[in-house]
Parts: sequence; C-alpha cells; structure tokens
Amino acid sequence: MEKNQNALPAKAGETKKLIKALAGDTADLNITELDNKGSSLLVISAEGMAGSLLINEILSAPLSEIISDESIKGGEQTVSCLFEKLLICADKAYVTTIDELMTRLFSGFCIIVCDGCSKAIAAGTQGFASRSVSLPIADQSVYGPQEGFTESIRVNISAIRRRMKTPKLRFELIQTGGLSKTDTAICYIEGRADRKAISKIRREINGIKLDTVLSCGYIRPFVEKGYSLTLFSPSRLTERPDSVCAALNVGRIAILTDGTPFAIIIPAFFSEHFITPDDYVQKPLYVAFIRVLKFFAFFLATLFPGIYAASVFEPEGFAFKLLLNLYSAEESSQFPLGTEVLIVTVLLEILREAGIRLPKAVGSAVSIVGGLIIGDAAVKCGIISAPLLILVGLTATSSFVIPEISAQTSIIRFIFIIAGSFAGMTGLACALAVVTANVCAMDELSAIYTSPIIPVDIQRIKNVLMRKSFKTLQKSKTKADDKGAEGL
Repeated sequence: MEKNQNALPAKAGETKKLIKALAGDTADLNITELDNKGSSLLVISAEGMAGSLLINEILSAPLSEIISDESIKGGEQTVSCLFEKLLICADKAYVTTIDELMTRLFSGFCIIVCDGCSKAIAAGTQGFASRSVSLPIADQSVYGPQEGFTESIRVNISAIRRRMKTPKLRFELIQTGGLSKTDTAICYIEGRADRKAISKIRREINGIKLDTVLSCGYIRPFVEKGYSLTLFSPSRLTERPDSVCAALNVGRIAILTDGTPFAIIIPAFFSEHFITPDDYVQKPLYVAFIRVLKFFAFFLATLFPGIYAASVFEPEGFAFKLLLNLYSAEESSQFPLGTEVLIVTVLLEILREAGIRLPKAVGSAVSIVGGLIIGDAAVKCGIISAPLLILVGLTATSSFVIPEISAQTSIIRFIFIIAGSFAGMTGLACALAVVTANVCAMDELSAIYTSPIIPVDIQRIKNVLMRKSFKTLQKSKTKADDKGAEGL
C-alpha cells in the first residue's frame, strides 16, 4: 500500500521539523519540548490564538502525571492515556495528518505530539481576543432584543442556541478558503428546512475555490448562483440572532461566517424588508399602519423623482396653480428638468456615502451641513430649482425608512429618472415593467421572491400587511398539532 505523504511522522523530532518548515520563522509559533522518560513530548500552540492560561489549566496536571507515572510507557500508550483518561477538555480530537494539524493549530487548538506515535492530540484552548456582544448597528430595534452578532462564529452559534434549545437545531461547520480556512456554519432546524435546499447549499459552499474567505460577502454569490444580474438578492443579511431564529422557525437556512457579524438567511422574500422585530411588540393595528406606510415610502423613494422628471411631457397631470408655481421656479434653472433631477440625485448619493464612511462623530454633521450649503448655493446659482430640493428631501427620507434595500432603491431611482426624462410616463411604465420582470424572475430554492404579492395570494397578502396576534397563532398551532395527532 502506498504511504500517505501527508501523514504525521511517528517521531516527534520529525514532526517538529515539518511544522517549522511549513510555518517558517513565524513569531507566533510556540513549541515546548518536554522529556517523557527519555522520549520527546511536544506542546505546540499559536500565540494569540490559544489562551496561555487555559493551556496551563488544562494541560499542567495531565502532563505532570504522564511524565511521573513510570507505568505509562511508549508513545501510543501515552497518547491514549492522555486523551481518554487525563485530558479534561470538551473539544478534543485525534489528528493524523499534517494539514489537519496546521489548520487546528492556527484555529486556536493546542497540539500534543508524543514520540513514537503517528497521531497527535488537538485540545480546544481557543483564547483569541474578540469584540464583545454589542447593539446591532444595521438592524436597530426599539423594543426588540438589543443584542447583535460578533465576528466570532462560536459566539454567534451560542447566541442562536441560547434562544433555540431544541435538539433539532443543527450546525454544520465547513472550512472555506484554501489559505484562510475560514469556518462557515450552515444552520437549520431538522424537519422544517428542506433537505434538498440544505444539500444544494452544502454543495455550493464546498465547491468554493477561493484562496481567502474574509466575510459573508465572499460566500453570498455562490449560494445565489444565477442571480448576478438581478436588482434584488434572494437572500438577506441580518446581524440579529432573534431574526435568524425567527427565520429558522419557518424553515429557512442561515449561514454564519467566521470574521463577520452578519448572517445570511436564504431564501428571502421582498416583503420581509418591511417587517421589523418591533412589529411583534406593537399592537397589530399599528403594525398594519406602519407596514402600509413603509410600502408607500418605498414607492415614493423609487418612483417620485421619475414622475417629476416625466412631468415635462405630461403637464396636464398637475393642478393648474401648482403647475404655474413649478413653472416659475423652473424658469430660473439653467438645465432641463431631467438633468436637474439627475444632478441632485447624484449629489444626494455622494453626501449619503460620505456620511456613512466618515467617523460617526462628524459623519452626520458633514452630510447635513453639506446638504444645506450645497442645496442653498445650487438654488441661488440657478443650477436647480427650489421645488426639487423638497423632492430630494422626501426621496432621501423615504429611502431611510427601509435601510436594508437602500442600494437597490438608489439603482431603481436612477432607472426611473432616466426613463422618465427621455420618454415621459410611457418610458416610466416600460421601465417599471422591466424592473418588475427582473424582480419576479427570482425563485431561489423554489421560493418566489415576490410571493405572495406576485403571484397574488390573498390570504398571505393579509399576513404581509398585518400580523396575526399571538393568541391567533397559538390557536392555529394547536389545530395543526391536533390534526397531526389524529393522523398518527
């Protein structure tokens, strides 16, 4: 039989040379060599990844007992005794290949190599520094849980497990990235998530051939294969553990990536962007009002600038007095109406991007002051008209109501402005048809993105516009359980 070139050597000295050859002269490699009755015993760790105090606490007593016990002889016996009897560690495993040893070493494990044995012990002693759990930044809530994910995948897994204590909750760890070896977890509830969907996502993630995977953005294009030209995404990002748990409860699949505080939820629906955790705290009637308001804000943010740009072709659509006021305001402008709208919209996007990228202490101040100064100067110079500033203010405020899809809102707004500027309401209608067709074409994992709006499902549309009370949901579940019990 052909010898495995990747297998660990039986001699500790050869293993030590092999590790040093692979790691080079890296400063964060710690190798401690102990004398075990005439043979070598190596304790290997990566500084900053493994906790030194935890290593001392877990290994000091077992190693001392092994070295002092004259009845324990030979490498195989030493390793077996350490692993099965003396080493009290929840996360431990045998390592038989050099590749697995290096991966576990730089993942925070402490490696124990004994002379005369061709397998090593990897003990979980992860102690790297990580950001503490803090408030969600992107998915803010007033009355919902005030806890967000962190960059550590283990912390994120525990945040989900703490809320879903069912044994049916599953986490599958997959390493992605040829160099980074980034831990990626597929989360689902057994019996609720579709098995074919799980298999497909698992296959896509295993097929990633990138050298490095540093965030969920590296993985998202692979699990959304075939939707690179669509405006919206068949998955969504969230930094809230409660949102992930709610999605898992209804059969969705979540993907966690080590190093990023966001989870991917797939499949996603268009209507979910208008639902927030606060909806499940407020009264159902108020929730219905807010959701209708959000849909109105979305159409205002996308269509309103295009309709204003198209008004030059259909002036009869305005009331006579309003038309006279708009005409007098536009008379001082140096550019056509469509060009004005484009100029102001581009300025709005520049100010918004500046506000996001600048430090928080000055970001909001710069965007507000810059908007006031630029807007006032542009009106006085005759570059734009005063009514257009009102339009931009309404558009910007409306787009902030649904921050999850602000990027898509900006793209659609430009499409409608260009269509309205060149062909009026006819061009606007054609652009609307193209955008709708683009969005409706998405059916990731057999889930239609625009459902239940398109195709129309009256019963489910009610659930989009208003939420059921928890008492109603409890009755529905009880009836479903009774039906299930009758069928057994």
